[in-house]
Amino acid sequence: MRVLIVDDEERMTESLREYLASEGIDAAVAGEGRAATRLLGEEAFDAVVSDLRMPGMGGLELLRWVKEEGPGIPLIVISAHGELRDAVEAMKLGAYDYLVKPFDPDELVIRLRKAVAERRSALRLAAGQLRFGQGGGLVGESPAIVEVLRLIGKAAPTASTVLITGESGTGKEVAARLLHERSGREGPFVAVNLGAIPENLMESELFGYEKGAFTGAETRKAGLFETAHSGTIFLDEIGELPLHLQVKLLRAIQERKVQRLGALQGIPIDARLVAATNRDLEAEVRSGRFREDLYYRINVIRIRMPALREREGDRTLLAGFFLKKLSGELGRKVEGISPDALRILEVHDFPGNVRELENAIERALILAEGPVLQPRDFQFFIPTAGGGAGADAGGGADAGGGADAGLGHGALPPMSLAELERRAIAAALERNAYHREKSAAELGITRRTLLNKIKSYGLEPPASIRD
Repeated sequence: MRVLIVDDEERMTESLREYLASEGIDAAVAGEGRAATRLLGEEAFDAVVSDLRMPGMGGLELLRWVKEEGPGIPLIVISAHGELRDAVEAMKLGAYDYLVKPFDPDELVIRLRKAVAERRSALRLAAGQLRFGQGGGLVGESPAIVEVLRLIGKAAPTASTVLITGESGTGKEVAARLLHERSGREGPFVAVNLGAIPENLMESELFGYEKGAFTGAETRKAGLFETAHSGTIFLDEIGELPLHLQVKLLRAIQERKVQRLGALQGIPIDARLVAATNRDLEAEVRSGRFREDLYYRINVIRIRMPALREREGDRTLLAGFFLKKLSGELGRKVEGISPDALRILEVHDFPGNVRELENAIERALILAEGPVLQPRDFQFFIPTAGGGAGADAGGGADAGGGADAGLGHGALPPMSLAELERRAIAAALERNAYHREKSAAELGITRRTLLNKIKSYGLEPPASIRD
């Protein structure tokens, strides 16, 4: 983080710069507003801390410049006891916060980190909104999703079969569509959910049938493989395919032909096969429920879709993307998501992954009463002891990712703000191996505050780390 301190009291600015440096914050100094505008025009800063009364350009004039002509970064006002009216005016003009001299530098550090974190979240939210309509649909910048996009880029131009794995709601069909869009194939993208087709109809749906092949077959019908000619056929939940149809699928892949029910000869097809599953196919092979030879045929290129908990930093981007997409579909004029609501999205587990996040945004848009989504618009729930993996106020399978999400049943208490804070602190400590300085920096609080929270919530490190 880099901060600009603007004050004509040289002793105060130098001592403040040294203190900020001890907290890992780089700071530059300007003696009045005009000098500050020159620095802000030449160098990149994350925030400004400015006195109100200074010779030349004062704090209020500097604030107007930052908001209207400058970089638009958060500005925290420092005021003396007799300048409260000016401090209030600064807040009306868009100052992020104000502190009255003399102030605790720890408090300034807390507010700076909070201001910068909120601006970065707002920028990521806006970036997610800009990505709507750009195609692809795989929104994110985390290493996990970057690797997925790299593999898609490599695999798309080929005709090789692709197997996409991952938990329910991670975006396997989105990845399959992106593979098709980047393949250059002129035919259609045909998505088939094998888990939704009754077993007695599966063969005729996939491979078609001839007139008179069975009772009721009054005309010839092309199967979905033929429909996908020159394009891509996406077989979702391929682990649901019965063994006798696994044999027929294997033959179709090997011979590049399909045989309709009742036909004597096969029909050549040119359809690129992409399969997906949330099952452990290796375990299915070992148990005899999935053919080993078919497994190796479909597992030429494998793409694993990461769970949302593995995609650090992507939630805000995705929230912005879904906000733009769904507000248009629902006809709701919602401009953004409040910082407090974004913090809730960052700490919620999302067992239903990206699908659950999208449903949460949709529900919030419907419930929202103002132009900005607030914490009250998001109704997440946590499990009781032994109550399963959690659920939300939507209550239905779609809201939590379906049966695969492992949602608990029965009445579940709402997640309190204290519980949200406890979980956020616990997660930061775990990510940073209980290194308190790093955890405090990530959370945007001082080390002293973190120590108090650890004691309050009983979050001492496990014995293996303490030793």
